[in-house]
Amino acid sequence: MNINNKRKTVSFLSRNVIVLSIVSFFTDIATEMLYPIMPLYLSDIGYGIILIGLIEGITQLVAGVIKLASGVYSDHLQQRKGLVNIGYSISALAKPMMGLFPTYWAIFGFRLLDRFGKGVRNAPRDALLADVSTPVNRGRVFGFHRAADTLGATLGPLITLAIMYFYSENIPLIIGLTVIPGICAVVAGWFIKESKKKTDLPAAEKGGIKGLYRRLTTHYRAASPNYKRILYLITLITLIKSTDIYLLLRARELGLSDLLIISAYVAYNLTGTLIIYYLGSLSDRIGFAKTFAIGALSLGATYMLLSQNELPLLLVFASFIIYAVFQSIYEGLTSAWMSLHIKQEERASGLGVMMAFQAVATLIGTLVIGLTWTGFGAKIVFAITGLQAVGLAAYLFFTQQRDYNSKTDFGRKPYVEDIKRLTIENENFRTAIWTGRQLQVTVMSIQVGGEVGLEVHKNIDQFLRIEDGEGLVQMGPREDDLSFEQQAHTDSAIMVPAGMFHNIINTGSKPLKIYSIYAPSEHPYGTVHKTADDADREELAELLEDD
Repeated sequence: MNINNKRKTVSFLSRNVIVLSIVSFFTDIATEMLYPIMPLYLSDIGYGIILIGLIEGITQLVAGVIKLASGVYSDHLQQRKGLVNIGYSISALAKPMMGLFPTYWAIFGFRLLDRFGKGVRNAPRDALLADVSTPVNRGRVFGFHRAADTLGATLGPLITLAIMYFYSENIPLIIGLTVIPGICAVVAGWFIKESKKKTDLPAAEKGGIKGLYRRLTTHYRAASPNYKRILYLITLITLIKSTDIYLLLRARELGLSDLLIISAYVAYNLTGTLIIYYLGSLSDRIGFAKTFAIGALSLGATYMLLSQNELPLLLVFASFIIYAVFQSIYEGLTSAWMSLHIKQEERASGLGVMMAFQAVATLIGTLVIGLTWTGFGAKIVFAITGLQAVGLAAYLFFTQQRDYNSKTDFGRKPYVEDIKRLTIENENFRTAIWTGRQLQVTVMSIQVGGEVGLEVHKNIDQFLRIEDGEGLVQMGPREDDLSFEQQAHTDSAIMVPAGMFHNIINTGSKPLKIYSIYAPSEHPYGTVHKTADDADREELAELLEDD
């Protein structure tokens, strides 16, 4: 029974979260000043559906490969800030250049350079965000960052609308003005604080390109099944959705004017700004799998709606707002979900691998959709894509009732598993993995500065082992007499006699990973406490029921 319900809570809005959000805000103003007009502009000057999709796919592929390399180098150098600032600087320079040299190949080249910059910055930036968050608030941290990002994405096309209205659709002027928010982003980037979480790498991983390649391949082979499962799911989602530019072209095909398309794009970004923090908070409560099921359902609804050959313009406009739910989840929470299953010292590499998979899927998806659109028409393309998304939503919701961050209780069945891996991978405060008649095994993750909480089990002996981290063990005959105190660390075993008050406080600089054996069982079969507060609430409810 836990008798200490007062726990320390820490604000998720650290300096890096705020600064990176400001940087993304200005960067997305510049990016989204261009994004809604470029496919329309390319279409007007003679680019077909397949070629527009190919350009987008190639630029995303290049960005993905660079994200992979940047992630590996970030982990290798144990630095994030420098790569983040280099990436934002490259993009700030590349965007206005498209206005100075408005030819086919120049636009393609500078668009490629812009995506190169995005590739350099994304993995280390997301690793920085993960470094300053915890599994309990990671959805909110990434949600807040994405909200600032989409606020900039809302202002960008609004600026474009104003310029098009007052300056007769002067696209080179729009492109040139992107230099202003780009410079603001670069200046803000210098206030990023380098991550303090550094880990000594094995000597074999520190030297040259071979060391980096070995690090990457070793990371993928050693990655947990949860990491790989989520990686394949995210890749499948990316393959289905391909690229947003097809939505813009389809909206024009269904009758929206260019000004209305940009207005719909503004509404889409504004919706994303308003809902992304809520969606991030929702994912912290119900898990990422169910949250992504909601996103896939909105993707399916959007594509099914746009598959109609005749559609009222109001519904075409509304489809952008529906799509905002999916895109907010996909863009805002993908890295948050993946980062739960990556070691801190390999976080940028792990996210870089994911982004490379996404890039390849984007190229394949854009080509398949472009060819199908050209051969069979938009109706077939959008209907098939919509059905695929709905099917994926059903899979995520009905077959992934537990978040991949949870384990299943295998109690009363023969069970053999790597207990160290289960303990290290667990991100919940407490998860029961085996509950029998006379024995129970749980795994715990105690955040930095957190604690198990003062508790006593009257008729239950308890064994605990620390698999990673360090903490202060306290025990005593009464809650006001914890006379036994001893520091424990990785591989320490802790024995708690029945009737003994006890607590473990995380005194280290990383989450404390523990597995615990109760004899007999202490918690209900299938117990999952995502946070310490969840554990307190459940135990309080049990006390009230007993009364």
